[in-house]
This record gives sequence, structure tokens and C-alpha cells, in this order.
Amino acid sequence: MYKLALTIIALSLLSGCATVVKGRTQTVPISSDPSGAEIILNHVPMGITPAQLELRRKNDHLITLQKEGYAPASVPVLKSVGGAVWGNILAGGLIGWGVDATTGAQYNLSPETVFVRLRPMSGGEIPQEESRTATGIARLRELDQALEDGLISDEEYGKGRERVVREFFPEMVAEP
Repeated sequence: MYKLALTIIALSLLSGCATVVKGRTQTVPISSDPSGAEIILNHVPMGITPAQLELRRKNDHLITLQKEGYAPASVPVLKSVGGAVWGNILAGGLIGWGVDATTGAQYNLSPETVFVRLRPMSGGEIPQEESRTATGIARLRELDQALEDGLISDEEYGKGRERVVREFFPEMVAEP
């Protein structure tokens, strides 16, 4: 019994709480109206709607749905720090938080479910690429890389991320 208690304590100190509880990925259901649309995740075909994708919590994602005869539609799936992080810092200290930050488990993805009503295209209409959404995701990835490379501080990263989200994804900004 004593050894078991020591093992549990040691594991809790060496692993992040969110890493153990939530994991590195989040299941995101993807559906469309009409169904049968091709799902493209970060420019890679991933299947047909309806489906569920396991997305890495550490990254922002771009989901594009396309179907012949319909205008393609793109949806950003963005990471944000989950509330469990603060409890983990208090209970597990910086080591637990560090593990969660490294694995990405400290993040939640939003929206949790993706549903898109595809718009039928008229006769000669040519599908337009949704470059604004793709540009916003690319800017967020550039910020992630700059932080990882040590080119910007955590504070600069936070401010830059907030600026990009407000500019490209205002519908995802929670107003007080």
C-alpha cells in the first residue's frame, strides 16, 4: 500500500494534470448540410462528413468543407488556455504546468463541434477560396513558431494572438 501511494504521488508530480485527464488531442465532430462534403484539415483531405477528427490541442486548425455544386466553407478551430491550468499550477506546480504546456493538454479547442450549411452555387459561379480564414490561421502559426524559437516573449505572444483573433476571427472573441 505504501509503495502504491508513493508511486501515485511521484506520477502526479512528473505529469501534468490536463495531460492525464484531457490528453493531447480533442475529438471534434464535423458535419454539414448537405452531408457527404469532403473534409480538409490544414490543407490535407481527411474524409467525408459526418465524421469525428482527433485534433491536436496544441495547434490552431483550419477545417474546409467542400462538395461539388456548393461553395467551399472554412472554419477556424482555435486553441485557448483551459481553466484546469490554474488548478494544475496550484496543485502540481510548475512541473505539471510545463508538461501540459509542452504536450498542448492545457488548451481547449473551439468550436467544440463544427457544423456548416453549404451554400449552393449558381450555374457559372466559380468557387472562391476563403483566404481570410487561411491567412488568420497562418498568422497564428507564425506567432506559435516565433514563441517556440524564442523570438518573442510570452507577453508579446499573448498580445499578438489576441490582435490576430480580433482581426481575422472577431466572432470568436468573447466580449465582457
